[in-house]
Amino acid sequence: MLEREAAKYPFLREAVKLVDALNLQLDDLADPSYSKVLDRAAERIIQAIEDGAIDDRLDDYMTELLSFPVAAMFVTVKGEQFLSRRYALAEAVRVYFLLQEEERDKLAQIARDDFGWDLKDSGERYDGVLHDFQLHFGDYLHSSGSFHEDKWKLVNRIVKNGYVLLTQREVARLIQGEVETLIKERVSKQVKINLPEPLQERLNRVSKVFEENRTRLGGEDLPSEVINEAFPPCIRYCMEGLLAGRRASHMERFALTSFLVTVGMPLDRLVDLYTSVSDFDPAMTQYQVEHIAGVRGNRTKYTPPLCDTLRTHGICRNKDDICERVKHPLSYYRIKARRLAYQRPQPQAQPSNTPKPSQ
Repeated sequence: MLEREAAKYPFLREAVKLVDALNLQLDDLADPSYSKVLDRAAERIIQAIEDGAIDDRLDDYMTELLSFPVAAMFVTVKGEQFLSRRYALAEAVRVYFLLQEEERDKLAQIARDDFGWDLKDSGERYDGVLHDFQLHFGDYLHSSGSFHEDKWKLVNRIVKNGYVLLTQREVARLIQGEVETLIKERVSKQVKINLPEPLQERLNRVSKVFEENRTRLGGEDLPSEVINEAFPPCIRYCMEGLLAGRRASHMERFALTSFLVTVGMPLDRLVDLYTSVSDFDPAMTQYQVEHIAGVRGNRTKYTPPLCDTLRTHGICRNKDDICERVKHPLSYYRIKARRLAYQRPQPQAQPSNTPKPSQ
């Protein structure tokens, strides 16, 4: 039972203890008996790259359990921040789907023992919705701080005696955020390791898949200068509305700010964009921009939402041919910037003043 739970949730303290007790070294993993573990570790990362989620292989508990720290080591050695974020999110999404179907007692135990939450049973029903749990508002604010949808704002929640009422799915989503942060911190460290050949071979396989998918995922480098003409239609819609003084939704402001921060617009210039907004507060705007840029708060630099998210919030406007090919505003920006560079007239060669040789 312990091995099964550890395979499902390898980030838990008990799972880590189980792996540590084996005292495996790199040379041990190079033994052919661990080939399945190495293959599964590479597969976890490849699934994260290609699908954005990792499936479960609970038919072999120990392979599933051991492949997690090996995969994390591969991502760490690779040293690509974009890959680190994508892998952490994919593992967290896997956990989210498991927790939605988990026994309530087990979910509550994970929340309390591994994340220190003050979480209790609730069972109260409001507006036809059963709220399985209640979470202390302090823990709720900490865990939901990076969520930008209106439903997660404390003012939009049911709070009783200092506790926020939540469904099991909502608790699972909050835990997903904690798991993503935990794994991201683990794999984002700068580490140099000389891997034995069998491990290096799997890492090379991962690297090949990552490079093949880098452009599609938006992980390639952005242009060194901000190119306004390359902004996607959705971002132009948000910016034009802002400059016209239209009252923008929270998602519009977040999408615009996170996009401009990511493509390199200076923060002071970005703050100035909001001066035309009716409710402009210089200090508050400065704080929010710096929070999104990762220089305040939890130091996480936020990237723009996916196109699907922008579409859901009614921000996807005036689609063009590039929009049909991409899933993220930054992918659009890269493609459009390259297209503009190709269209830019090339400097003509100057005629030479050197006399021609006589015939």
